[in-house]
Amino acid sequence: MLFYELIRIALEQKGSLSKDPFNYEWKTMFEQSQKQAVAGIAFLALERLAQGGQKPPLPLLYEWIGISERIKAQNRLLNKRCIEITKIFEKAGFRSCILKGQGNALMYPDPLLRTSGDIDIWVEGNRKEIRDFVTSRCPHAQDGDMHIEFPVFRDVTIEVHYKPSYSSIPKFERRLQAWFKSQADEQFTNGVSLTGVAEKEICVPTMMFNAIQQMSHIMGHFFVEGIGLRQFVDYYYVLKHSDVRGRKEEIREGFRWLGLEKFASGVMWIEKEILGIDEQCLIVEPNKRLGRLILNEMMEGGSFGHYDQRYLLRNKGYLARGLVDSYRLLKLAYYFPHNALWKIVRKVENQKWKMKRKGN
Repeated sequence: MLFYELIRIALEQKGSLSKDPFNYEWKTMFEQSQKQAVAGIAFLALERLAQGGQKPPLPLLYEWIGISERIKAQNRLLNKRCIEITKIFEKAGFRSCILKGQGNALMYPDPLLRTSGDIDIWVEGNRKEIRDFVTSRCPHAQDGDMHIEFPVFRDVTIEVHYKPSYSSIPKFERRLQAWFKSQADEQFTNGVSLTGVAEKEICVPTMMFNAIQQMSHIMGHFFVEGIGLRQFVDYYYVLKHSDVRGRKEEIREGFRWLGLEKFASGVMWIEKEILGIDEQCLIVEPNKRLGRLILNEMMEGGSFGHYDQRYLLRNKGYLARGLVDSYRLLKLAYYFPHNALWKIVRKVENQKWKMKRKGN
């Protein structure tokens, strides 16, 4: 598939497409890169391919350039907001850590070309303390099970996390939160600079933490709504990092202990067969059957399932969304019975929690 070739060229910065695409094929690759939230990183491949004479039609190239420039501008804005939100919590006496997003972008050849989303910030403290502070600034902030929205900026969505991610299976949820607690101090002191100056302005997770937390995050989104290629590209760079390659056995044991190993085997197949990562970077043995399942779901749904045409009833209200999501989970239960069925239980419990909070 030409689209996969394009992404591999962007990641490896070498090679060329197996054929000279027709105009409609360039258009398809462009649309897929937008659907999967990788238009910026794909643009790196265009610069490489142009040296060998493989270029999209000019109108499409100009459109791709325009989107890449908008991605860069949005990243500059998010870098600024990350520093500002970190300082807001620091002044209030909270330590914090920016999850995924702008921290992941630092691993990219050009950090400004990673398609950004919102800002996820993990804040140290108990739930009540964090919620009270957020609502003191934004009284109508929407609270959730795992995070609370903090609409302190008009141009960027901020999600303040009580915990970095979760598991729907109670045994693994207890273990996961205990592991996060044991790793917290190192994450809240891992300072980096987003702007290239000497000052370390924000904290981001270590690569070891990312290897576990982002696998949990990808799995969680896969069962809730869907996941896009951008998250797998992020994880590609996590796997390539020397800290992760040097601690594979430790991470593999973490996957087992936290119930991530089976899903991770499918992710590893995608990283190897689709993104072309070196085999020595893989944490567990790739599973083709599970990898193809995850890949098919990703390509059907696009980034966070926003493009999935199979479940359009999701848009007909909260009840319809719940029923459709439960139907999808029942289909996935054939491959991941415990994860899918516990996810349905969690959805019911979460709805009860929301109704209880609404009634108070």
